[in-house]
Amino acid sequence: MRKRHSAVPHRLGRRTNFIPSLEGHPAKWAEVVDVAGDAAERAKVASAASATLLTIDTNCLPMVATADVNSLTSMVPDQLLPVRRPASHKGMKNYISRVVVPTEAHECRAVWCESFNELTHLRDLLITRPPTQVATQPFRLEWIMTTGVRGHVPDFLLRDADGRALLVDVTTRTKLDDPRLQAVLQLTATTAEALGWEYQVRTELPAQRVRNINFLHAGRNDTYQDRVGASRLLRQTPGSIDVQRASDLLGGGPQGFVRLWDLIDHGHVHVNLDSVMELDSTVAFQATGGGAPWLHTM
Repeated sequence: MRKRHSAVPHRLGRRTNFIPSLEGHPAKWAEVVDVAGDAAERAKVASAASATLLTIDTNCLPMVATADVNSLTSMVPDQLLPVRRPASHKGMKNYISRVVVPTEAHECRAVWCESFNELTHLRDLLITRPPTQVATQPFRLEWIMTTGVRGHVPDFLLRDADGRALLVDVTTRTKLDDPRLQAVLQLTATTAEALGWEYQVRTELPAQRVRNINFLHAGRNDTYQDRVGASRLLRQTPGSIDVQRASDLLGGGPQGFVRLWDLIDHGHVHVNLDSVMELDSTVAFQATGGGAPWLHTM
């Protein structure tokens, strides 16, 4: 029988950390900002970065480990546990939750989201670029500078079927005005580049997109249809396809709509998530919609 991961109680509504505190004096923010603003210095610090993580040992128990940039490239999201956990408390403003995500190593897997903002972005990624593995709060990156050390815990690490990795940070537009956060995100972006990973900084999604994502996610795994076969049927149908026609092709009535929402939610077909989904909304086989104002380059 598999052993369950040990639990740590929440205290006073603060995050519960599962890894040791960062050792050494914190680097002065003035130096962090200066390093992040100098491409050569930023690359030098990023290439020497290390990480502290919580992984699963051979007995299925959590184990603290460290890794350098070279070792991080082989990290498998399925083997990573969150290095910290959000805690609920009376009067809190954040909405914390757990989300069932795809996995290759386990029968099922759920991960933590620290806010409603994170939750909707994770659901958006599950739809728009379906991953095969997901870890949240996957490790703490650590950068050594002259005046000390600074650390940062990214929000998501995803891997797709082709083995490509995506590292994600979720924040708000107003917080991006803080030069200290900008510096940390720039260092994270350069470290991800050194790892050969894609990196995204995401801010609030448009309200209509959030409504659509949450509606689609509510029906996730609500059908046992052959998704590959169903999407092939739609692809082979001549002419343009809208929501009404697609649902009719998939069986019609409520069942046809359920099957269509399920295909969209698993990334097999697409609708424009930034607009209201109507019966005459176009069903496409590539992602549709305009730009992505919530994505920011660091």
